[in-house]
Amino acid sequence: MTASRGVSWDALVAELLDLVLPRRCVACRAAGAWLCQECAGRLAPLPAARCRRCGAPLPAAADGCRECRGRGLAFERATAAFCYDGAARALVTACKFRLLPSLAAEMAALAAPAFAVAWAACAAAGAGEPLVTWVPAHGGHRRERGFDLAESLARRLAAGAGLEARPLLRRRREGVRQGGLGREARAENVRDAFGLQEDALRVGRCSRRVMIVDDVYTTGETVNSCAQALALAGLRSHVFTFARAVRAPARAGAAGSVVAKERSR
Repeated sequence: MTASRGVSWDALVAELLDLVLPRRCVACRAAGAWLCQECAGRLAPLPAARCRRCGAPLPAAADGCRECRGRGLAFERATAAFCYDGAARALVTACKFRLLPSLAAEMAALAAPAFAVAWAACAAAGAGEPLVTWVPAHGGHRRERGFDLAESLARRLAAGAGLEARPLLRRRREGVRQGGLGREARAENVRDAFGLQEDALRVGRCSRRVMIVDDVYTTGETVNSCAQALALAGLRSHVFTFARAVRAPARAGAAGSVVAKERSR
């Protein structure tokens, strides 16, 4: 057996182990599935009252969005399927750091309804059929894991909706891990970190909009840097992520993660 082009042996081994090992819920450790029905029911969608620009939940009687007020965001709109807590955090962490790439299929299936809504808003924003792309993984992360979670999500979400996904972005430099950095440090860390693939300029002449997919929206600096790069090709960006970090709790009693240690991009 040989690895196909673009698929590493590490990724193939991870997939095989993923299929052979007994499945246990990544949130509560119950046997039978990567996410049990009870924990799946605890996934918290973003509340209806949220910023139309960055997707942050808005408290009652809020005077605008404090998260994106005064920020020069290059993307037009960002939204996510779930709040980044409990089961959603456990899914992302298990997929990335326990090397369970098949979880991307489950995550894409869970996020598909929210993606359909986000895609409809992107498609309605102008003429022409928009494309799906993703935030390219840090090179070291991809080598460690053998796969790119954002790419897996983007391709699965696009395929499920009958859409086209293309790699329009590339990493120009790696930077350090984003985990633990504040907003200003994150912005500096990803400044000019992304460039365009050769295909992007041609795509920009055919389609004026693109949906950028990533796993988690934390401060928005990474996807904003990607949107800035795409703007050079004349592309207007929307953003969709599986989950979004929420500064104020979006709901009470959210399930806690059982992951003892997490590293985030």
